Amino acid sequence: MTSKTQSSEGAMVEYVTAMIGGQLFGLPISRVQDVFMPERVTRVPLSSREIAGVLNLRGRIVTVVDMRARLGLPQPEDGKVPMAVGVDLRGESYGLLIDQIGEVLRLPEAGM
Repeated sequence: MTSKTQSSEGAMVEYVTAMIGGQLFGLPISRVQDVFMPERVTRVPLSSREIAGVLNLRGRIVTVVDMRARLGLPQPEDGKVPMAVGVDLRGESYGLLIDQIGEVLRLPEAGM
């Protein structure tokens, strides 16, 4: 379900990069819907610690996942507000809290 293009090196796959705890991650560009600053996240009682809560994103209720908590990383001490990436998985929308968004990378599919 990733975005593929053909080049002289073969099939290329595009990823949006995101920084989480100083580590670089790639999200398939075909799954990314939005990049936004979460304004009002409502906590969900009795949810696991990696669920930051829910928010209203253009009329849809979206579950927000704290990727630092999910990966077992400590919360940042610099006080910066996290960014969020809206992704779609099996017809459901999620917001992933990340430290910073990067650029779009085109990588050869054969090198994965």
